[in-house]
Amino acid sequence: MAGAEGRSSVREQPTIVCRCMDRTQEDLIRSLQMAIRMFGPEALEFENYRRLATATTGFCQGRGCLSLVQRVFASEMKKMGIEFGMDEIQFRVRSPLQPVPLGLFARRSLEEV
Repeated sequence: MAGAEGRSSVREQPTIVCRCMDRTQEDLIRSLQMAIRMFGPEALEFENYRRLATATTGFCQGRGCLSLVQRVFASEMKKMGIEFGMDEIQFRVRSPLQPVPLGLFARRSLEEV
């Protein structure tokens, strides 16, 4: 096959970090760049970045992707000369701790009518 040397036959797929919200590593990096423009690199907190990127905000509430999102954040900040240890990256858990099925609210409002 002439001209096919050095080319991969498998199309490279983006790395999905947050499956619930369908966020790729590239999405997270772009969100981090936007967050840095908004807050500045020294003032940026992980919580602000996480919300802006909408990562860890899906059905699993970060149970499946939090460590990956933290790694992307720490890695990209390190490239800018700002070191974060994994224990320094805080994640605020807010209630409800477990997802609440919307059907519960629908049934309750029908019973009240």
